[in-house]
Amino acid sequence: MPTVAEAGVPGYAAESWYGLFAPAKTPADIVDRLNKSAALAVQSDPSRSLGVNEGLVVIMRPPEELDRYVRSEEQRWRRVIEDAGIKVE
Repeated sequence: MPTVAEAGVPGYAAESWYGLFAPAKTPADIVDRLNKSAALAVQSDPSRSLGVNEGLVVIMRPPEELDRYVRSEEQRWRRVIEDAGIKVE
């Protein structure tokens, strides 16, 4: 079976990822506190063990970077949907 690139889709990448989201207009100090707490949680021994056992790569980033990533993923997948002519039935 050919790879995706060999099948004619160069540069293809699909990743699983998780993000912690808060409602719009959540105060910045609360967002910062949530982000710091999440960073501590993923650095805990149980979380690290889970990551090793599941083959996960955990990367904590600032909220602004998650926002940029989500927006870029939305653009990328919108383009894929449009190029493929996918329609909701």
